[in-house]
This record gives sequence, C-alpha cells and structure tokens, in this order.
Amino acid sequence: MLGTFGAGGVLIVVVLALIAHKRGGGKFQPVKGHHVFYWGAVIGIVAASAGTALQKISLVGTQFSDTLTKQSETFGTVGPAAVAAFLVGVAFWFKPSFVKDLICGIAAPGVLSSAAGVWAIPVGVVTSLVHTVVS
Repeated sequence: MLGTFGAGGVLIVVVLALIAHKRGGGKFQPVKGHHVFYWGAVIGIVAASAGTALQKISLVGTQFSDTLTKQSETFGTVGPAAVAAFLVGVAFWFKPSFVKDLICGIAAPGVLSSAAGVWAIPVGVVTSLVHTVVS
C-alpha cells in the first residue's frame, strides 16, 4: 500500500510526527502530555533494528539500568525492577514535559526488558507489532 519504509524511515516519520503533530485548531504543534512517552518508546523499539548510528539510541535504557544495578557499593542492592519502577514513576508521577517524557520513553524499552517479568510483557507485545509493520 505505502511501499517499504524500513526502520530508519519509520524513525524519521515518528520524529516528524512528534514535532509537527496537528491537534485541532489547524496549527501544527508538538505532541504534549504523557503521549510523548509512548512516542519515545516507539522510537526506542524501532531504533533497536535501525542502522548502526541509530542503534545507539536503543542502548540508553539498558546502559542506565546497568549503571544503577552495578553501583551496589553506593546505593546498596538495586534490582532491575526497581529501576523500571523508578523510570515509570518519573514518567507518569510528575508534570508532563516534552523532554523528560521523550527521554523516559526512549529509555523504557531497554529498562523494562532488563527488568523482565511483568515489566517486559508490554515491550515484547509492542516490539512484535512494530516489527511486523516495519518489516
């Protein structure tokens, strides 16, 4: 129907949609509210299968989780599930902010996958759906 997009093409379209989202009134405005978190999560998921330069984006969450869990001398034992709960708390318990929600959204797939268990289920489902559409 639309032809082949590829992972890099989908990333370009998602970033454009974030910046030039039209929401009533006829003017283009960036996406606002906690919706940015979900768009960021899609960016993180698609970036994992994109080109070499874009794959580094998907590593943000995994590196964040690894850094906190390996600092046991500093913080005491911090498990991956605690890092996932912290990230979700920062994303949804505070006032929506474009930059905060985008960073949390991009980090979410890696952090939630590292936590495993119930945390990884939404990432697995959305990853399967996105890769089905992109491939």
